[in-house]
Amino acid sequence: MSQKNLTISDVAKTAGVSKSTVSLALQDSPKIKPETRKKVMKAAKKIGYVYNRAAANLRRRSSEMIGMVINDLTNPFFAELAVSLERSFTDSGYVVMMANTSEDTHQQDKVIRTFCEHGAAGILICPVFGTTQSDLDPHISRGVPVVSVMRPIDGGECDYIAPDNINGTLAVTQHLLEQGMTRLVFLGGLPHTPVYQQRLNGFTAAVQKAGIKAENIEVIPCAPTQEAASIAIEKRIKQGEPPQGIVCYSDIVAFGACFGLDRAGLKVGQNIAVTGFDDVMACSAFSPPLTSVHVFTDQLAKLAADSLMQRLKNTDRPFSNQSVLPKVIVRESSRLAVEN
Repeated sequence: MSQKNLTISDVAKTAGVSKSTVSLALQDSPKIKPETRKKVMKAAKKIGYVYNRAAANLRRRSSEMIGMVINDLTNPFFAELAVSLERSFTDSGYVVMMANTSEDTHQQDKVIRTFCEHGAAGILICPVFGTTQSDLDPHISRGVPVVSVMRPIDGGECDYIAPDNINGTLAVTQHLLEQGMTRLVFLGGLPHTPVYQQRLNGFTAAVQKAGIKAENIEVIPCAPTQEAASIAIEKRIKQGEPPQGIVCYSDIVAFGACFGLDRAGLKVGQNIAVTGFDDVMACSAFSPPLTSVHVFTDQLAKLAADSLMQRLKNTDRPFSNQSVLPKVIVRESSRLAVEN
């Protein structure tokens, strides 16, 4: 018999079980004992039968494919998050199709529509800044669940997973204040975006609690890129007395700030302290190593994957917001002996 004509009936005959048992075993059903599944898979391999999962999905009108939409894979944090998310889904038996939107709303619309047209079981999204539920509604197929990670969706009818931005920034700001610093800058991020507001709120709460004079505190928004942060901080240094410490919106902003400070003739970790947020792998290899807020990427990914898989099982359960408490990782970039 040719491989092309093999069916589950042939597998059932070889394994000495029913066709329904073979079908359940091939679908990894929990109704089948491990030893029975092993027996079926051995029989399938013996006769050369290959399970057509796509055809089975069509018959069941379901899919094991997850569409993963990432806003910027050139940013090392989102690249690391994507790897963790993919691992979480594949460990649970799902196939992940990933797309990068490059912070472009039109590209995001296109990839979401494409995933839905190809029968994605669910969508995991790190949304473009400013994404709203009305942006998603025209593209999301009826009944396809969505989980948002890192950034909320305005009016979003979906689960949302993120680090505790307020307490993370509050803690790293306190780290600088505990060294006696009284002149601080919050650098980077786009005003009016929720994540920016949360991280700025954490910074503000810390300096107010410490009783720092308002005139000693500066807030310098800029696009969360290395280039924008470098230009912004270099411009600020040229304007007069530098701050003692800079609390950055993200690690990418912190890397840019360090480049700008170097061009301005200041040594990070000696003349001025710099901190980041995200704790990407490059932080420990940077010069000097960057103090950052560790957000437990693997935990965020597991929560997001579990949330989406639970919603696939029960689409009617209430929507939830879950956060992970970050931890400050202190490195050389923020250890200063402050005398004034």
